[in-house]
Amino acid sequence: MTFRKLILLLSLFLFLIPTTAKAATGEPNEPKAPCRLQISDAHISTSLVEKRGIRAIKINASSICNVPQSNVTITVEIWKTGLLGNHFVQKRTINSPGTTYPNSRVNHFQTFKKCKDRDSTQYFGIAYSKAFIAGKWQYARHTQTKRIIPLNCGT
Repeated sequence: MTFRKLILLLSLFLFLIPTTAKAATGEPNEPKAPCRLQISDAHISTSLVEKRGIRAIKINASSICNVPQSNVTITVEIWKTGLLGNHFVQKRTINSPGTTYPNSRVNHFQTFKKCKDRDSTQYFGIAYSKAFIAGKWQYARHTQTKRIIPLNCGT
């Protein structure tokens, strides 16, 4: 085997290995998004009970980016299920006008609704955001909590 054929064969082998490995694992070839919006499940806030004496339903959200982001706005909505469909409970928006460093978070831990009674109610949350990233506005569309949680907190 000549040196030229050996180089050609080695190049072809090295070229095909990553393609075969990706196809075998089923991973998409698309790059991962540099930012994401993460939302917690609905819960009774222990911090509000401890610090302010308020028993309330709460949902948190965070914008997590591995690139700088600025002028971040996060909106969190609390919803409950009902006999005739879902019912809006509360909405709060926060603005973070500064710039965050890569691998930092902008947290929104301020959306809550005081419990009127201890009736079992099923809650879920929706969050959406916008941020200035890499010279343009980026929008995170509506992200819903993974679970609808029954809690002893009637609103």
